[in-house]
Amino acid sequence: MAQCDGVDDDVGIYTLQAFRTFLGAPGECREARLWARTRMRPFPDVADAVELVVSEFFGNALRHSASGEPGGTVFISLVGLVSGALHLEVHDEGPRSDAPRTAARVVSPDFDRPDGRGLFIAAALTKEWGRLPATGGPGYAERGYTSIFDTGCEPDGAEYSGPMITWADFTTAVRAPAGVGAPQHSMS
Repeated sequence: MAQCDGVDDDVGIYTLQAFRTFLGAPGECREARLWARTRMRPFPDVADAVELVVSEFFGNALRHSASGEPGGTVFISLVGLVSGALHLEVHDEGPRSDAPRTAARVVSPDFDRPDGRGLFIAAALTKEWGRLPATGGPGYAERGYTSIFDTGCEPDGAEYSGPMITWADFTTAVRAPAGVGAPQHSMS
């Protein structure tokens, strides 16, 4: 059961502005992938990569944050610019009640383990990625947060007590003509 789904109608530098809140349940990961895939139709060259990274970041939010606890949620936003930049954000609800959160790092996968490859794969599929504190609540569109321009990385050894944004930037060959934005208009 999704709590909201929206699109911002601003025309200008944006080719896509979509956001949605999902329940923090494993079955919602599939819904998040399908939602992202639908919004990526105008960007076929990065659709598979975006879908896979959404799945990885969503799964990490469930496994490593309070988003995976009863009543938790995960907020996802996708923003595309006419320049061909595409920005993904996955917002979690802060650390789990049973464990502190530590910095996310890409490590070489251990081939003897069944897990631990997600951020390695995400790093390979994105232009860049990172995490930052989500001060002010989820949704840059709702709080005037221009994360596509102001992203930063979390420091080594950092522990945070609040919600986090895991973000990724992609480059698509799909560009809008100069001065023309083509926002996606769909609600589900």
